[in-house]
Amino acid sequence: MTERKRIEITPETYIKMNEEFEREGTPIHIIVPTQEQIDNPTGVKLPETFIPQPPMIVDGSDPWPHSNN
Repeated sequence: MTERKRIEITPETYIKMNEEFEREGTPIHIIVPTQEQIDNPTGVKLPETFIPQPPMIVDGSDPWPHSNN
């Protein structure tokens, strides 16, 4: 089995790509993201602590047991 090489993507990666595009005459310019944007591209902030829900009781008495009513 071959071992896969892991590529680290950093803002420098984007800067080098832009330089290569310019040298080749390619009319493309990539906006250089911050390392935080690269690490979390969706921007979704994950909770630091997880509070589990109580177990759902399915006896038919409450059609929405997790609604906190």
